[in-house]
Amino acid sequence: MRVLPAPVVGLPTGGSPARIPGMDLLIGQTPDLRGSVSIPPNKSHSFRALLMASLASGTSRIKSPAVSKDWLLGTEALEMFGASVEPAANDTWEVQGTGGKLTTPEDVINAGNSGIILRFFSAIAACCPGHTVVTGDHSLRHIRPVAPLVDAINQLGAWAVSTKGDGHAPVVIRGPLHGGQAELDGQDSQPVSALLIAASQADAPTELKVHNPGEKPWVGVTLEWLDRCGVEYSNDNYETYRIRGHATWDGFDYTVPLDWSAALYPIVAALLVGDGEVRVPGMDPADSQGDKAVIDILKDMGAEIDIEDGTVIARPSTLTGRTIDCNDFIDQLPLLAVVGAAAKGETTLTNAAICRQKECDRITETVAALKAMGADAEERDDGLVVRQGRLHGASLNSKADHRMVMTLAVAGLTASGRTVISDVECIRKTFPHFVDALRAMGADIVTQ
Repeated sequence: MRVLPAPVVGLPTGGSPARIPGMDLLIGQTPDLRGSVSIPPNKSHSFRALLMASLASGTSRIKSPAVSKDWLLGTEALEMFGASVEPAANDTWEVQGTGGKLTTPEDVINAGNSGIILRFFSAIAACCPGHTVVTGDHSLRHIRPVAPLVDAINQLGAWAVSTKGDGHAPVVIRGPLHGGQAELDGQDSQPVSALLIAASQADAPTELKVHNPGEKPWVGVTLEWLDRCGVEYSNDNYETYRIRGHATWDGFDYTVPLDWSAALYPIVAALLVGDGEVRVPGMDPADSQGDKAVIDILKDMGAEIDIEDGTVIARPSTLTGRTIDCNDFIDQLPLLAVVGAAAKGETTLTNAAICRQKECDRITETVAALKAMGADAEERDDGLVVRQGRLHGASLNSKADHRMVMTLAVAGLTASGRTVISDVECIRKTFPHFVDALRAMGADIVTQ
């Protein structure tokens, strides 16, 4: 595979990418936002397409995937498993699949900062006859657990171990995956999704019993892909799954939809900044991404949002706080906390304990950042409470979390004075042209 630098995708017409060299992001209070913003492709669909194409027989073509450092690490790993992944013309990647006949990687798989690579690729490693080692950055080795997946792999006849014995990467896995029965905690959806895909390749049928199922829409995205590829399975209330095993499917052509998660940042910015109108074209309201449900939450709080022929139109709004169960859109807890700081009364975000096991502890770090900006916020075990108040600028750190960068940037647009966010290179993970997009609509935001 020819490894190319990750391109900046989906730039606004005539735009040029802002260089984000791990330095600072400077944001000033912005009076209005006006214009249209292009949204990058969805990362979760991109990776599922890549993985299913690698297990397919024949050639698949994936158009407009979310290409990033994570994507390039994923393509390198899948080539170690025996697939061929090549960039082609017209923003398309061609994947020559393995037909389910995976080879044991000759080198360590580096997952970088990607929980998807850690969990999904560890699971398919259980379908290989030899030993596979998967590791990653500090976040994967210390914050983001892999124990539920490791335990389930062992229950299904393969072998896996956390090398430090602490339930985190590095992990070593040896197949084959025989099938049978396994139980696991499902608060984090990724181990569940990973096992559903791996079980399609197992020697015998598999039954998964999931306790505390959470983040159900993201499991739903995986089930949509099993349907697309003709894998036989049953789903009983996201608590019990049965997968036949020995599944095969042919290569496919697929265009990755735009990312509802990324779209929410300019949409919320439009709601909170003093004047104007922001338009977000090309969104698919019927897509299975769970974060699109945040639109209804915002409208229930009083947001002026319309959707016309796939274009989301957002205008400044007077919002009222409420209690929000965040589990179906867990990645948006930080952004909803910023919404809560602007909404009348009190906003309580609940059922979000899994946020503590993302790129950083997003509950603790969100509360700390909002307090630094003058907000009345307090931490709860499974979420937070925030009350309406005026924000002021502050010096903040992203904690190397792309969602924290975008969230705090939106907060900075509404805050008096100057907000500085350090360590912002991670924004390339899901929205590489975020700074350009906001600046093109009038935001006071620059890199330094």
